[in-house]
This record gives sequence, C-alpha cells and structure tokens, in this order.
Amino acid sequence: MIQVATRNALIGLIGLSTLSPMAWAENPRAAYNEPTRGFFLEHGTISGPRKVSAELHTGSDEVEVGGGVRLGLPNSELIVNSGLREEDGTEALLKWGLNDVIKEGSASSNATFDWAALIGVSHTDYENSNGQTTVDQTNVSAGVALTINVDAATFTLAPELVYADGNQADDTYFDVSVGAYVGIIDTPSGLFSMGAEALYTTEDDVDHSYALGGRWAYNERVNLDFVPFVFSEGDRIGFPGMVRLNVGL
Repeated sequence: MIQVATRNALIGLIGLSTLSPMAWAENPRAAYNEPTRGFFLEHGTISGPRKVSAELHTGSDEVEVGGGVRLGLPNSELIVNSGLREEDGTEALLKWGLNDVIKEGSASSNATFDWAALIGVSHTDYENSNGQTTVDQTNVSAGVALTINVDAATFTLAPELVYADGNQADDTYFDVSVGAYVGIIDTPSGLFSMGAEALYTTEDDVDHSYALGGRWAYNERVNLDFVPFVFSEGDRIGFPGMVRLNVGL
C-alpha cells in the first residue's frame, strides 16, 4: 500500500507540472542556483567550471551525519559524498556532460534536455580497536542520467550498473532511479519545491525504495532539503526527516 501511494504521489507531481502550463510561463527556479541533484539521485546537469559547493546531511537509522563537496570542472563535475549510503563510506563520483555528443530535439520550446555520464568509486577498509576488520568494501558504478526541465518542473531518469565486492555487499546489479520535482511557490524567503524519487534495483535481498520530500531554495547560494518519507525494507518516517544542506562557496 505504501509503494502504491508513493507511485500515486509521483504521478500527481507530474500532473501538477502539466495541468496548468500558463501558470509556469515564467520559471521561478531560474533565479536560484540549486545543486545538480535531487534528494539522493544525480541529475544529468553539471554545475559548470569553478563552481564549488559544500554539503552537510543528517538523519536517522542508516543515514548518519555526513557531508561532501561538489566541484565544477570543464564539462564535468566531481562529487565526493561521505556517509550518505552506509555501504559506500566515502564515494567519489564524476559526472561528464554529454550534451555535445547527444543532440536531442524538443517538441516544446520551453523544454531542455541534459545528459551526463556517471562513474563512481568507493573503497572502505575499517578495523576496530581489536584489529579486526569490520568493513572491507569496494563499489564501482557506471551509468547515465537524463534530465528534462519544463518550466518549473524537472524530471530525471538514471540507469546505473554497480559492481560491489566486500563484506557489506557482494554482487553485480542494475539500478534505475527516477525523480520528479516541481516548484510550488516563490516567496521573499525563497522558492519551495516538492519532489518524489524511486530506486528500482536488481540487487539480491534489497527492496526498491521511494522517497518524498521538499526543497527550500533560500537564495542563490543556500539550498535545504527535507526528506521525511523514505519507504524501503526499513521505512524511515519522521519530521523533518533526512536534512541535507547545500551551500555555494
């Protein structure tokens, strides 16, 4: 029932962005510098050269306090996340823009398409005070992300192949992530958006997961995400939920 309700919410967000196109004739998100990601998944966009932002996040259960940095490079972006996913520890992810390689036409003049290749790697080798190895894990991933922007709405599709080798996970599997986000209201205190994400995986003994949350784009430098609903094998429901801060430097 939870998964059905989440899928309906995702469909509702898509419908919200298409029911009244005249209401979104002017894109309020253009005035803000949001990170090139959703709550968990990466978009097909890149930030641009010399653009730097730092991130902090906190939550509960498997999501502990952690952070990261996002560095804009020529036609690419380097992201380092720490503690966002328990099995990865610290992960380095390179996004390479493919817009010059993949030319995509648009039936609507207000729609833009962005593509990026994603290559990620992480290795964690941790010993406790007794010298016993508790975590020895290597993950390598490769995929692509397509992001479509239509006025105040954003949609992302990101398939990915993951090779995992270690005592936390040992498998080669395929992930498909989808996300939909829409700006709700632009105020003197910033833009408030809502979003839904879903991760479908072929990894053994791992459930699909769904997330519902919101973003407060406070100004052109500060963005704050709240994700109170994460539905998976172990549901995480609370308020404000996982909180993720992005600050442009």
